[in-house]
Amino acid sequence: MKQKILYSYILLLSFATFFTACSKDELQVESPSRKDLTVLFAWNSGFSGAGYDDAILKSVSESQAAHLDMKVHLIRPKSQAEALALMNNFTTNGTAEKALILCGPQYESLAQELHPGAGRILLVDSQKEMPNGLSTLQLKRYGGAWLAGALSKRHELHIFKAFDGDRMMDAVADGIEDGYRDAGGQECHRIVLADSYRGTNMPDELFTLLNTRDEYYDAVNVCLAPVCGASRMGAYAYSHNHYMYSMGIGEDCSMFSDWLPYSLIYDMGEIIKTYINQWLAGQSWPVHKDFGLSTGHVRILYNDRFFGLPTHVHRYRENFPQRDEYEALEAQYIETAKEKEMTHAY
Repeated sequence: MKQKILYSYILLLSFATFFTACSKDELQVESPSRKDLTVLFAWNSGFSGAGYDDAILKSVSESQAAHLDMKVHLIRPKSQAEALALMNNFTTNGTAEKALILCGPQYESLAQELHPGAGRILLVDSQKEMPNGLSTLQLKRYGGAWLAGALSKRHELHIFKAFDGDRMMDAVADGIEDGYRDAGGQECHRIVLADSYRGTNMPDELFTLLNTRDEYYDAVNVCLAPVCGASRMGAYAYSHNHYMYSMGIGEDCSMFSDWLPYSLIYDMGEIIKTYINQWLAGQSWPVHKDFGLSTGHVRILYNDRFFGLPTHVHRYRENFPQRDEYEALEAQYIETAKEKEMTHAY
């Protein structure tokens, strides 16, 4: 069953790669009366990690399936220059029936120079209110990550980060580490996989690292927190095969390991669907809106399969945790996590 789910997911991503081949010329031939949505992914973005771009891709595809009369262009520009040309083309030819979604803070500086005209433009993951009338939204990640870290206080926590310098991954890794320290009074282990985006696509290397280091061999209470895109599959494979606790990051990761008590959900997909539905219904978009724990778009999701593991399996780990223990910790720390969310920029 797991293999079938994974294969379906890979096919979906292959479908996405096909759509990135859309060209600027294709944007100019649509009927002006037809709802027309253009989605620009960042020029340095990547799919296959079940992360940020994949969530937006999935939500847009589902929205199109629900509104078959809507034309959708999914584009990943080859460069920043091409992205700017596409944006300018949209503002020049924009109508009330057209909308543009800019996926990522990479577009922030470019978006400030735009003049939206008749079209509607949404910049995703920006904390700024744009003076030119663009709408912006931000999914706040630190507070939820802090809560996930606090829930892991009973474990020996090991964070695996793809690389340093990415604003999203920095917020998640820092939040998990701070929550773990604040709740349990102890330091976690933190390992950076690479010095570039290559760290998001190293599942085999991460599995090998775990499989060859003595501290992970038959470790009793270690919990793996992979903040590393597609590389996380190496951690989940090791977790499942070696009865080691792990933490889901970004979406429901329970399908990847039975030894995963909970996932930290960042529901960017539902946010994008809401904006698309509002546009289709003729409703206005706010100038800026934040999403997070307080809006339900960041949350903890427990894994029923983990808590339903047969009793004889528990012999592989001492003090096997129960769901009510985690839920009690969540109730204890949720308000603090919301406060952290409010006081952190990202």
